[in-house]
Amino acid sequence: MKLFAPILCSFLLIGCSDSKPTEAPVTSETTAPIEVNQTASIETNASVSTPPVTATPSTPVAVETAAIDASALFAQKCVSCHGAKAEKAALNKSQIIANFNEAQVKEALKGYQNGTYGKEMKALMQGQAKGLNDAQIDALAKYISTL
Repeated sequence: MKLFAPILCSFLLIGCSDSKPTEAPVTSETTAPIEVNQTASIETNASVSTPPVTATPSTPVAVETAAIDASALFAQKCVSCHGAKAEKAALNKSQIIANFNEAQVKEALKGYQNGTYGKEMKALMQGQAKGLNDAQIDALAKYISTL
């Protein structure tokens, strides 16, 4: 019992301690630079030699119009003001977009994005159109022109 009590106390003191065990210091003999790209390098504790990793620029991926669910995008962005069939004048101030052809919808959305299109609803529509990419605009234009 005399031997057991000091061991138990040691475990209790270790378990109650707020301090964390310290790690062994890293020395220059144990670090090796790894080349990430041309402007930066990262050091690691690698004890084996590692081949350099070079970052490559990402190539843009084209988004196809067919892959975009235009009806869902229309429901998310447009229905609340323009109606399910684009039959409403948004907030009784805009044109009815159900009468727009594909080119008119594209012109309007791109104009809202760059601030060259619109009247009373310009600021509101600019916020709606800003987040759209070209593929989404094409898909919306095609969809709205069929309503």
